[in-house]
Amino acid sequence: MNLLRPAFEAIGARPVGIDAAAKTVYHAASVFASNYLVTVLDAALRAYAAAGIPEEVARELARPLASETPANVLRLGPAAALSGPVARGDFATVARQHEALAAWDAPTAQLYDALVDATTLLAARKRRGEA
Repeated sequence: MNLLRPAFEAIGARPVGIDAAAKTVYHAASVFASNYLVTVLDAALRAYAAAGIPEEVARELARPLASETPANVLRLGPAAALSGPVARGDFATVARQHEALAAWDAPTAQLYDALVDATTLLAARKRRGEA
């Protein structure tokens, strides 16, 4: 890697060394940053459709959320960028949303629940002022 580093840097690449033992976690990080965003956006678009929103309109409704949120995460950090009912501690809203999703599509409700759990941990970091 060190032999090729100057060549990579000359073309604008940013080589990053990764411990061999961490390569699978590194790859999983890339899956979260790419593939799972697609899955979450698919759930959002399907939920808009279930609410009676036409696909083209749903994409336009999702566009600012789906573009500004990652921009805020990368600019401010995840804890500072977090908003929504979990961040506010509004678990009554979370429960209503879960019930609505469960009545509509059980796998999407399960995804929602898993994300509530992870978001609750992130919200706790936000309250503690952690990055």
